[in-house]
Amino acid sequence: MESTDKTVFHYTSLQGLLGITESDSIWATNILYLNDASELRYAKDLLKEELAVFRATHQEFTKSDTFEKSLGHFFLETIENNINTLLPSQSIGFFVCSFSEDGDLLSQWRGYSKAGEGFSLGFSLNRLKAFVEKARFSMKKVIYNQNEQIANIRKLLADLRAKFTGDIGNSVDKGQAWDEKGKPLLADFLLEFIKLAPLLKHPKFAEEKEWRIVAALKTKHISSTIKFRAGSTMVVPYIEVLLPLEGESLVIDEIIVGPTNERTLSAASVEMLLRSRNVVCPGVNCSTIPYRAP
Repeated sequence: MESTDKTVFHYTSLQGLLGITESDSIWATNILYLNDASELRYAKDLLKEELAVFRATHQEFTKSDTFEKSLGHFFLETIENNINTLLPSQSIGFFVCSFSEDGDLLSQWRGYSKAGEGFSLGFSLNRLKAFVEKARFSMKKVIYNQNEQIANIRKLLADLRAKFTGDIGNSVDKGQAWDEKGKPLLADFLLEFIKLAPLLKHPKFAEEKEWRIVAALKTKHISSTIKFRAGSTMVVPYIEVLLPLEGESLVIDEIIVGPTNERTLSAASVEMLLRSRNVVCPGVNCSTIPYRAP
């Protein structure tokens, strides 16, 4: 936990504000159904590039004249064929929820207040991290530096190489070892990558200074709690992540009313909403960004 606390902001719509203050929870969306499909595509493309480098620099993963000598090649080929679907296991679901260190950012308002109805909800990072970690989730900072991103992917591949060599490459009967351990090893690698993928974003988004709650849950444990909302083209699964309380009250450190034509009036109604729902919030403030009608 960081010694110096900071406030991180969750951008949401008017409907989102009402839902959060009513349920004392925030939504975490299944990562396969994120609004911006380019996010996961970016991480997948990085992995594909690093797989090509990995194959070229490790002889045991190149194609050879016999099946047993080519197992490493076939294994990487199987990974490449599975990257696009990223469905390593039907028994585990990964859910994410986003926050930003900047609570008044134009690019975020453009995404959440197109009709002048956006809000950013500020929470203590330390308190939020302690709370989600107690729930056995994690809260991590998004990585924008490409060198750091590549280093993380290369570590996954180095771990993969060690496991492949130990479980299959050094086996006396490589064919049998492949049949018994190939699929579990593939599933484990894809699971590790899918945990990392939502933390890798293109450097052009660095101004967002984003943090993400990442929840990995076994499907059999969430069948009764998983919920669904309408997406643009499909049904989107999500879970509710409970937020820190003070006694029986939800704690929101700050709420910023997004750019709108009636921001003062909107702030006043938000304050009434908070009082009516017994939400602890020291300040409701207004965005300093000028409102431009759509």
